[in-house]
Amino acid sequence: MTPGKLWGALAVLFCAGALTGIAGTTLYHQHEQEQRWERGPAAKHGRIMKRLTQELSLTPAQQADIEPMVSRAHVEILQLRFSHQPEVEQALTKGVAEIKTKLSAEQQAKLDELYAKLQRRWQVSRDYLQTTRERLK
Repeated sequence: MTPGKLWGALAVLFCAGALTGIAGTTLYHQHEQEQRWERGPAAKHGRIMKRLTQELSLTPAQQADIEPMVSRAHVEILQLRFSHQPEVEQALTKGVAEIKTKLSAEQQAKLDELYAKLQRRWQVSRDYLQTTRERLK
């Protein structure tokens, strides 16, 4: 094999590896974000506690003391969010209806699936809020 062909083959191999890495990373991040949404607000609470524990080097006793405070703050934030939820849903419903006028039937069905998925996530958050409120009483 001549040096030119060898370098060409190495360049092709490098490009193929780089593209595979880019594609794999993109797919991983998409999957991770979907999983994060699937786990809902309870997982967010866990991530907050984990981060605080790591960043502040919390002892187990401090974690036990702080956890109810994090829960209360998280509930308050969710309550604020859901107090405006009717306006959010109204604006989103109007926007989805407008968007649908520009889509094919297949695209409209896909948009309906996406909106239903969003509504399920909101319901998971509402359920979490209700159970957490009851637990904190």
